[in-house]
Amino acid sequence: MAKSFRINEDALEGLREEADSRALSLNTVANQLLVNYAKFGRYLKRMDGMVLSQDVLSEFIRNLSEDSAIRAGKSLGETSPQMIMSAASGEITVGRVIELIHNLSFCANWFQYIEKIEGERLKITLMHNMGRNWSQFITHYIDGAFTAACCQAKYEVTDHYVTFTI
Repeated sequence: MAKSFRINEDALEGLREEADSRALSLNTVANQLLVNYAKFGRYLKRMDGMVLSQDVLSEFIRNLSEDSAIRAGKSLGETSPQMIMSAASGEITVGRVIELIHNLSFCANWFQYIEKIEGERLKITLMHNMGRNWSQFITHYIDGAFTAACCQAKYEVTDHYVTFTI
């Protein structure tokens, strides 16, 4: 769909620089930014979300005990994913959980997302370089979302990836 917008000169220059650095068209970069905001950023903003660099977050995560990372994932997983899904669509389903995981990957950069269908099951692998505590946190955070959608996901946790099978 074609639309036109008035854009501040500084914003346009930033978009052009980003497009050039990534060898993408200006239109592609602007569209990615708008999709990111429409699918995730506006809900995160409503929840007082904030952006942290991976280095800053890694420092916090490394200094937690594994049990603390699990407790934090469980505690936040009982509310935050449901709030995001409800705000976005008003419903909590397995499809919405998968959409949330996509958004955590592509919009929030929590991990790299890979999915594979094995027989009648969907296998979702979330890869990162933040260590076991981050794996434990995201496992229990996302498991809370699956539980809210009445889905018992099986998961495998390692230092560098988490795999959910549903």
